[in-house]
Amino acid sequence: MGPCTSLGLALVVLGLAPDGAPIELDEVEAVGEIELDEVEAVEPAAEIELDEVETAEPPGDVDDVAPVEVAGSVEEVDDSASSGDPEPSGDSATPTSSDSPSALERLKTLTKHVRPGGFIQVDFLHRQISEDELSDGTREPLNETGFSLRNARFGFDADWRYVGTTAYVDLFSDGGWVRPATVDLHVQLPGKEGAPPLVQLRAGLLRVPFGFENDNQNDAQRFFGERTLVSHAYMPGLFDVGASLSGQLWALRWIVGVYNGQPVGAPGFGYRDPNAAKDFAGRLQLRGDAFRWLDAAIGLSGLWGKGFSAGTPATKDSFDWVDLNEDGRVTLAEIIPVTGSAGRPSENFSRWGLGADVQLRSQIPRIGQLMLYAEVAAGHNLDRGVAIADPVLLRRDQRGIGGYVGLTQQLTRHATIGVRYDEYLPDLDTLEPYEGTVVITRRRFQTVTAGVAAHLQQGEAMATRLLLEYAHQRNSLGRDAAGRPAQLDNDTLRVRAEVVF
Repeated sequence: MGPCTSLGLALVVLGLAPDGAPIELDEVEAVGEIELDEVEAVEPAAEIELDEVETAEPPGDVDDVAPVEVAGSVEEVDDSASSGDPEPSGDSATPTSSDSPSALERLKTLTKHVRPGGFIQVDFLHRQISEDELSDGTREPLNETGFSLRNARFGFDADWRYVGTTAYVDLFSDGGWVRPATVDLHVQLPGKEGAPPLVQLRAGLLRVPFGFENDNQNDAQRFFGERTLVSHAYMPGLFDVGASLSGQLWALRWIVGVYNGQPVGAPGFGYRDPNAAKDFAGRLQLRGDAFRWLDAAIGLSGLWGKGFSAGTPATKDSFDWVDLNEDGRVTLAEIIPVTGSAGRPSENFSRWGLGADVQLRSQIPRIGQLMLYAEVAAGHNLDRGVAIADPVLLRRDQRGIGGYVGLTQQLTRHATIGVRYDEYLPDLDTLEPYEGTVVITRRRFQTVTAGVAAHLQQGEAMATRLLLEYAHQRNSLGRDAAGRPAQLDNDTLRVRAEVVF
C-alpha cells in the first residue's frame, strides 16, 4: 500500500479533508471505490500464490478449501475432453456405458435383415397296406396307420445385400431324427429391390435343382401331402452338399451346381460321398405372361454323375446243417458244404437324368388362381429311392421313366381343391420267366390323388390349413396265390394340420 493511499485513509478516519475542511460522503465513496479497485487488482496474485502452496503441499485441515479444489479439477477434466485433447492412458481408456447404444445399433442392423420362418405338419394316415407286424429284416413296424409328426422345420434366411446365409433344421422329418435341412453361405450381385439376385453363388447343404417339385416347391408350398413317386425316386433326399451358381436375366432363371451325389435322406451314406466323382445338375426356367390372363412357365432339368456299387468281402469255405428228418441230430447227409468266394471290389457306374415341366396359371375372377402343371422325367441308373439302381449287380443298365399332371383351383381365399395323376416305370427292361419263356415285365406305379384344403388363416406372418386327401395307388409288386405278378392296391387317407410362419 503506497504512502498516498495511507494518508488518504488516515484523513477519512479523522473526517477531515487535506485542507482541514469536513469531507463529504460522496467524496469518501469515490475515494474508497478507487482505492478498493486497486486493492482488488492486487489480491489475485495472493490467491495464485495460495493455490500454488496448496498444490505443492496440502494443509492437514482444509475442509473449506477441499470443495473448491474438487470442483476445479472436474471442470478441468471436462474442458480437456471438450477441447479434443488426447485420451488419457491407463484405466481411464476403458469403455464406458456410453458405448452400449452403439452395440445395440450394430445388433439392430444385423438382425433387421434376418427373416425367421418354418412350418409344422401333423398327419393322421390310414394305409391299406399296413400290418400289425414287424419286418423280418429290419424289425421295424409294418403298421403305418396312426398319427405322425410329418415335419417340423425351423430356421432363418438372412441377406446383407452382397452376402447372406440360410439355415433350417428338421426336428422330425418323415419319422427321422433331428438333422439340418439346408445350410448355406452365399454371395450375390443383388438385383432391383424386390427382385431376385442377378448372380448368386451358394455353398453348403443345398436343394438339388432337378425337376419342378424338387427345385420350385417345398413341403409347405406344395398343395398335395407328398411328392410324386418319380420325383422321390430320382431325388429322394432333395438336399445334397455342394455348391451352385444361379441367376436371373429378365424372364429366364438358371442354376448349375456340383454335388456329392448322396442326397440326405436317401439310403446310403448321408453327408458323406463314397467315391471321388461328383454329380452335376442344372435347370433352366422361362416364366412370363403368355397372355394378359395367363402366366406360363416352362423348365428343363438335367443331371449327370457317377453312382457307387459297394463291393463284397471275401468268404471262407463253410458248411450249413439242415435237419432234414427233424430229429435234432446231425448226420452226414444233413451237412451241406458252402464254397468260399473271392471278394468283389467296389465299382462306379454312370447315371444321368433329363426332365421337362410346364406350369400354367390363370386368375379366375371372384374365385382364385387356377393352376395346371405337368412334368416328365427319364433316368438312366438314376433311381435311388424306389427301385434302387445298381447295374453292376443287375449286369445291365436300368432305364426308367415317369411323369405326372396336376390341377389345383382356389375357391376364394378360404379353400383349395386339387387332383393329380402320376405314373412311374422304374425299369423298362425287367425280364421274368412266364410259362417257360423269358418276357419283359414292365412294372408300373399309378397313383391318383385328390384333396381339399381349408385355409383357416392367410397372412404374411402366418398361414394355417387343414388338408383332407385320398390317394389310390396301383402297382405290380403284388403276387397272387400262385405266385404270379398281381396288382397291389395301396390306398392312403391323409388328414393334415399345417402351420406355416
